[in-house]
Amino acid sequence: MIFEQTLFPLLASAGCSVFLTHGIVRWRNAKSRTSIFAQDSNPEEVGFSALSSLFSRAPIDLGHGKTELRPTWGIRLLAPLVALVFLIFMDFSEFWRSLGLESTTSQFAVYVGFGLVLGYSWFMMLFVQRIVYDDHYIVCHGVDLRPQSRRLSDLVDIRVHEKRPALVLSFSEQPTLYVPKFVSHRETFIRDMEEISANNINNGAVHPLPRWQEHIGF
Repeated sequence: MIFEQTLFPLLASAGCSVFLTHGIVRWRNAKSRTSIFAQDSNPEEVGFSALSSLFSRAPIDLGHGKTELRPTWGIRLLAPLVALVFLIFMDFSEFWRSLGLESTTSQFAVYVGFGLVLGYSWFMMLFVQRIVYDDHYIVCHGVDLRPQSRRLSDLVDIRVHEKRPALVLSFSEQPTLYVPKFVSHRETFIRDMEEISANNINNGAVHPLPRWQEHIGF
């Protein structure tokens, strides 16, 4: 009897979890492939995406038809905080053993390295990351070490990356461009890019063959 009383809540909890996950996946699949929820498969991921998209800044008019977009304040403040909490409370004992790092000094050095990477990423997100575009060119700052520029004359597609928090812009004759997923006024930006890509396809631009980076998930 006690076993049955213990088993029922466990099965009910597992059933609810499976049902909820299935519902979220179906809801996500009903969204467009450029939705901020396109990668999410559980309530925690949905909640993180919703919070990360909050507090958009107005687009900055740079003149001469150029518009500048910055990451939302939600992602600027939330992502580093989540990474910091993970770094503080995560049990790294198995990780140290797998690397053979038993020395406290070596472990501290790794922590410092993680902290520097986190600090650099936060600085770039706060002050450097931005997208500048007009009808002819797009430039992404702060994602790679150098600004990445592309002509929009052969843009053929825009989608959310399957794993990374990025929007992927595909070009028929240029390398793929990755821009921040949680960018302010993303709906307007995506609509503009979709209009340009549709016009290019109508004028004969074709989708490129998948590159090796895309095959391995980068």
